Formats: sequence, structure tokens, C-alpha cells
Amino acid sequence: MTSGSPRLLGGEMLAWSDLDGSRGPGPVGGPTLTGLLTAVGGRTLVVGPHHPDLLDAVPSPDLTILVRGLPDAETLTTRYADRPEVQVYCGSPEKLPASPQYDTLVALDGLGRLTSVEGSDLSWTDLFDLLVSMLRPTGRLLLGAENLLGLHRLPWPPPERTDSDWTAPEEYDHTRPGGLPRLRDRLAASGLWTVGTWATFPGPRTPTALLGTDLLADTDLTGFLQAALSATDPGPSVPPPAELGPLAELGRSVPPLADPARLAVVALRHGGATELAPGWVVLAERLAGTNTNTNTTPERHDDSDEGADPVGSRPPAAVLSWGGRRGREVHRGPAGGWRYADGAVVPSGRTAEDLVLAATARREVPALRALLTAWQAGPLADVPADQVVVPPHGAWHAVTAAEPTEVVRRAYAEATGRTESPTGPVEGESREVGSDVVLRRLASRMIDAGLAYLWPAGELTSTLATLAGRDPVPFADDRAQAVAGGWRELLVDRDELAREVAEARALAQWYERTLTERDRELTRLRRIVSLVSGTPTARAGRILLAGARTARRTARTALHHLRHPT
Repeated sequence: MTSGSPRLLGGEMLAWSDLDGSRGPGPVGGPTLTGLLTAVGGRTLVVGPHHPDLLDAVPSPDLTILVRGLPDAETLTTRYADRPEVQVYCGSPEKLPASPQYDTLVALDGLGRLTSVEGSDLSWTDLFDLLVSMLRPTGRLLLGAENLLGLHRLPWPPPERTDSDWTAPEEYDHTRPGGLPRLRDRLAASGLWTVGTWATFPGPRTPTALLGTDLLADTDLTGFLQAALSATDPGPSVPPPAELGPLAELGRSVPPLADPARLAVVALRHGGATELAPGWVVLAERLAGTNTNTNTTPERHDDSDEGADPVGSRPPAAVLSWGGRRGREVHRGPAGGWRYADGAVVPSGRTAEDLVLAATARREVPALRALLTAWQAGPLADVPADQVVVPPHGAWHAVTAAEPTEVVRRAYAEATGRTESPTGPVEGESREVGSDVVLRRLASRMIDAGLAYLWPAGELTSTLATLAGRDPVPFADDRAQAVAGGWRELLVDRDELAREVAEARALAQWYERTLTERDRELTRLRRIVSLVSGTPTARAGRILLAGARTARRTARTALHHLRHPT
């Protein structure tokens, strides 16, 4: 019970905090992960650093929290002082009372930040077996796992060492399962069958997209999934505030080798999004009559089964959030297929950007003109093309609904010169500005995709606007609204600029060469005229011509006097 001070177990760290993020990565949290807490029920144990807002969303009233730092334990004790059923423990996990057992165990941050410098140095397997032993039969485990070969690591330089890295890196712990299949096998070997698995994007600790593996495997939802992954783009690679997540949690302040969001879309297109996800969250249930020493593999439970749920309710298949607010949830429909929480069908098809890039690569100008015209003439003209799903039949859909991506928010504010950014679809006077912004965004992404060579050198945004049947947009650098922050995209931009400079230089050299040749020809003609003018024949001709002009003036004067005598 929370009485004013946490319960100390031994092995607690007196001056250490994981919640403030000052000495390493911050706690796991974000509005997206709250969607999984619907699976929590009964007596619940939460281990590891979890954001207090995430702890507030735990529906179980009988809640036990274990942290290793005393400042964190005191903070949580003060926060839940009015909830006597919440217990806060501080210390090493091996000192936690093993009984009574728990109905649900939540470790969304994984097992890497449970041990203390004052306690035993436990391996991943030791911690896992310890926690599983605290689960009751039919109890549930909600476990997060970082993918050490994920898209949040591959395009980045090695992270800087922090004060929290006093133990050996997890990649050198041979007891830790490497990859999602091995993690599932390890769960099965401990008598737990997997109820559901979700991939987290763009980072393992503060994801903005939580996508079930069954959803990722559905090829009919390619457009929806690409839009969801594109919306996780962290924006320009500048030192971000702590609440932005993917860059802040890794301490990144330099561009990655390639844009992680673009790599995620490519991985999805080729069927590798689950394997290359930055992290996974696994919901597993312990079978009755099993223990951690069993070597039998339990029968896997079908995720689509709508049978009784003894602990909590069934979590959604996907959760998306934008701008720090929880967005749409996706569930499996009663008759199959996928539906939003409000009952609307999740659209199938491809994104408008994907279709535009494909038509551009095939040089199908009529198809490209039809796509751009349909997009800009419809109600989704101010929605980014990578967020618009084009189904085989029917109306187009905006995956982000009324929430523009943060990149478009910033671009809108820059284009309008306003300090505030829109909170929903722009209307009226600002709708045209919003259309210009999304066209510039599309042009930037086409350049980053390496397709600029298919277009004449110049402003691609105006070309796209003209193809869409609109007036050319005001001049602006296509790269000014760039959304890619990787070195690959920077090199693509550099190569494109080099090509444009080479073309401009070749044109300038042609102008200079043509001007020199014409100047030489003019000089030659002037010399000829000068030579011809100095010959006796030329002088006689000039005298004869002057006499003829004088005779003509005299005749005109005489004729005038005859017609008008004075």
C-alpha cells in the first residue's frame, strides 16, 4: 500500500532515476501503448520504467509497481497516494515476493533495465524465468522486446554511451532470444502460448504506430500500412525535445544514413516489416499446469478466436497516434476483415504517392495526370499523398483523418508565415496553401526517391500543379519542405543539384560559345563593309546617289511652285 514511502526490497539505487531520462533513455510510454492495456486484468505487476501516464491507464485496481531507483519509487508513491490499493516496490527483481502470484505481468520496456548495481547481475533468461514464475496459471504476460537489428538502429551510427550502460550490451547476452521467432519459441518453452504480437514504429519505447503481425501480413492493406508507417516520420534531424520520441529516446542529433520511415515502407513492400520493426510487443498466456522448466511446446492460440477471455479483453490489432494524441484503433471484424473502432472498414488499395511514383517510373504521363487531377480536385487535396489510400473502387480515404502529420504542420506554418499550425483539415482561404504544401512535400519525396532525373530541371512542384490542372504554385525550393533526414536523401539531393548545375553550366557555355561566334562574324562583316566603302567604285556610287537625291528634291520644289504660283 502507498502510505508515504515506497517499500524497499534491497538492492535499490538511492540516487538513480529512469523516469527523468537524464542519464539514459527515458521510460516506455506514449498514447499508442495504452491500447494494449485492455488485455490487463486482475492482480497486476508492472516492472521496469513505465511513464506515469501509461501507469494511470492500467485498468486493474490491484496494481503493483517495481522500479530500481529510489527517486522514481518516491515519485510514484506520491502520485498514487490517494490509491491505497497501488503498491510501489523499489529494489532488485529477485527480491520481489513471489507469492501471491499475479494475473497479469506488464514489462513493456523489456527486461534490460530491471537489474540494479546493488543487486545480482542477472541474464535475460534469469529475469524471464523469475517473472514467469510469478504468473498464475492462465495469467498473462505483456512483454516488450527491442529489435537489435531494427530500422531504428540500422541507419544510425552507434549510440553514445550513457550512465545507464554499466552492464554488457544486450546483443552480447547469449541467453537473450534474437529475433521474433526465437522469442516466441522461448515463450512456448516456458509454457506460454502467444495470443498476439505487435510491431512498434518508429521506436520501441515511444511508438506512434502499433501494428499487429497479422495486419502486416495482409497484402490488401498495403496502402493503409504504408500510410501508417509514413506518418511515423520523425521529421528533420535536429536535436528534438524529449516528448517527440524516436530521436529523443536514442539521443540522436545527426541525420541517419537513410530515412527510417522510407526504409520501413520499403521493408513493408517486400514483406520484411515485421522482421525489421524497431521493437515488438508480445501478449502471451500461461497454460494451466506448466512451469518454467517444461520443454513441451504448447499449442498456439489462434489470434482471431473470439473465445472467452479469462483475464482481460482482446486488444486492438493496430493503434495509431498523431501529435501526441491517441488516434484510430483497428480490430478484426466479426465476419472477417479489418474495421476501425467506429465500425468503418479499413480501406484496401495503395497510397496515392505509391501510384504517382509508379506512374512516374513508367513514364505514363496520362495516368499521372489523371491521378494528380483526381487528388487535387477532390476533398483530400490538402492531405499528403502518402496519407491517401486509393481503393480499387470507391472513394479515396485519408488514413490520418483529421490529423495532419507533424511535417505538414510545420510546412503549413512556414508557408503561411503563421506561428500556429492547423489542427485539422484546412478550409477556405488556407485550403489552397495546404494544397501547395502537400504538392511540395510530394515533390520532395519524389526527389528523395531518385526520380528527379525523369523531369526537366526546374521546379518540380509547379510541374505537378500544372499536371493536376492547377495554376503553378508560387516559386519555392522543392527541397525547402524536405521531409527526409537521412544521408542517403541528402546525397540524392546533392546529385540532383549537381545535375542541374551541370546542365546550367553546359547551357551557359553554349551561350558563350554562340555569342563568341556571332561576335566574330559581325566583326568580319564590318571589315568587309569598311573595305567596300573605301573603293573608287563605292565613292562614285555615293556621289551619283547624292546627285540623284538632290535632283529629286529640286524637281519636287519646282513642281510645287507650278501648282501653287505666288
